[in-house]
Amino acid sequence: MRTSRWLAVLAVIGICLMSDPLSAAQEMADVKKDKPGVTYHVSAGAGKDSNDGLSPRSAWQTIARVNSARLKPGESVLFRRGDMWRGQLIPISGDATGQVTYGAYGKGAKPRIFGSVERNSQTDWHDRGGNVWETESIPVDAGNIILDEGKAVGIKVWSRKDVDRPCRFWYDRDKTAVVMYCDQNPAKRYLSIECALTRHIIDESQRSYVTYSDLDLRYGGAHGIGGDNTSHIVVRECDLSFIGGGLLHTTESGQPVRYGNGIEFWIGAHDNLVERCRLWEIYDAALTNQGLSKNTQANICYRNNVIWNCEYSFEYWNRPEDSITNNIRFENNTCVNAGHGWGHSQRPDPSGRHLMFYDNSAKTTSLLVCNNIFYQMPKDNECCLDLHNDWSAGLTMDHNCWYQPSGRMIRWGSDSYTMNELSAYRAKTGKDINSVAKDPRFVDIDRRDFRPAPDSPVRRLTAKGSYAGALP
Repeated sequence: MRTSRWLAVLAVIGICLMSDPLSAAQEMADVKKDKPGVTYHVSAGAGKDSNDGLSPRSAWQTIARVNSARLKPGESVLFRRGDMWRGQLIPISGDATGQVTYGAYGKGAKPRIFGSVERNSQTDWHDRGGNVWETESIPVDAGNIILDEGKAVGIKVWSRKDVDRPCRFWYDRDKTAVVMYCDQNPAKRYLSIECALTRHIIDESQRSYVTYSDLDLRYGGAHGIGGDNTSHIVVRECDLSFIGGGLLHTTESGQPVRYGNGIEFWIGAHDNLVERCRLWEIYDAALTNQGLSKNTQANICYRNNVIWNCEYSFEYWNRPEDSITNNIRFENNTCVNAGHGWGHSQRPDPSGRHLMFYDNSAKTTSLLVCNNIFYQMPKDNECCLDLHNDWSAGLTMDHNCWYQPSGRMIRWGSDSYTMNELSAYRAKTGKDINSVAKDPRFVDIDRRDFRPAPDSPVRRLTAKGSYAGALP
């Protein structure tokens, strides 16, 4: 190997070995431990909004009470484990002296926050004839209908006349109603009916120095966690599922555009961290940072997350040319079966990618994709990585495990590479020099046990000789 090639390899290894430079978000999360503030408690079953919230025995009850609280840096709001709430959480910012934390207390399952309204009673539904049923008082567009906790979902259509087959539904804006096809009263057919409302479950626009931990966010028609101009956000050990599908806008040609990401940092985001989360059944991307106006995105880290059955595992793009992206890290994540989610067959553009790098014209430096597992796509015409235009001078990729046994594995501009063409892809791009194209051999993929088996090739794949993927 020529000296220049060795230098390139050593540079990549050095980047993957270096200590985490992000860590403004991590450090701010640790500040709160040194400067603890008041802790408030919330219990859906045993609380009252007239309580002071200062102990489990005097807990608040509703998200509305949480949203109205004048929280200070270093303070926490803890939701009781095993309880469930409906509504939208609007966090309060902390500052450089401490995070404001939204977390959990007690024992049991993570506290659940649903971005949906339920329609489980037969009296909720009105027979309109021809197997068409209607339920009213749905305040915003329904992005999805989740049936029996995800055993089935609705199929969104755009006019009443198309409500003509099982599970098809239409949102009537004029009547704020959902119209659905079913051969009998839907609440008789299904035990659980959740209409996912098109608003973020957590809307963190313009917020900073906030931590979310141990929360279970489900059934939102927009983003799970979304908002613009955020900083020093920490999302840790949260679950997000069945997110997205709402109407974003209609094109000039009349084509409806749906959307919904698990966690999105939109324009002007910096010093944010997402770690040890699980994300599945997301209409668009599990994790993403994006921008569509002059802005800077910097110091954002996604690490040790487990993602499955999302259209995209990680999506990135930033425009226009005077935008800047710097120090984005996607590392030690396990990404499984992109394009297998509920929304894939409903999309006008079904694609399914683990890494979806759309047209990007921002000046992009230090975007690192290292130590990940990218496992399989649904069809031969899909691919694990799709880079639309070549901004790759600022992109480092290495020590990843790729597995796509049929069809193309990577699309790099106009070039495509199968799993057996990893060496040609390396030679053309200079990426993934120390990566492998092998089955990662999970313990039990059917049971969602994505830990590497004892003979897995990812167990010593990183530059440090440790696990690729989310650390077991």
